[in-house]
Amino acid sequence: MIEPGRAATLTHTVADADLASAHARAAGERYPDVLSTPALLALIERACAEVLRDSVGEGQLSVGVTTHLNHLAPTPPGMEVSATATFRDSEGALYWFDVVASDAHGPVGTASHARAIVERSVIEARAAKRRRIQ
Repeated sequence: MIEPGRAATLTHTVADADLASAHARAAGERYPDVLSTPALLALIERACAEVLRDSVGEGQLSVGVTTHLNHLAPTPPGMEVSATATFRDSEGALYWFDVVASDAHGPVGTASHARAIVERSVIEARAAKRRRIQ
């Protein structure tokens, strides 16, 4: 059982692949050369997963279920951004976290994130079944 208040912090240096501009796929799409919201979300998910790491058994994974994310400020390439995830509480199968992401100039994002612990084989079998439906 995880105690409320347990926390983990992960730090990442913003690389070219993390930039919003890296997500452009079609002609005419233009995005800034700053940390993208998807990259920020990935760091937030990883920080929450780190808090759960000791609770995840053999053959299990923690997966993100829902996120309420506020991306508050731009972070340029080459700058470090950190996400601190703090376990709030569990509701049924969900583990809820409060997260603050910051760079050297202050907060860049806040989030409420829920994860579940699942059997890897079960979730991958469910995904394979969806592939067969196509």
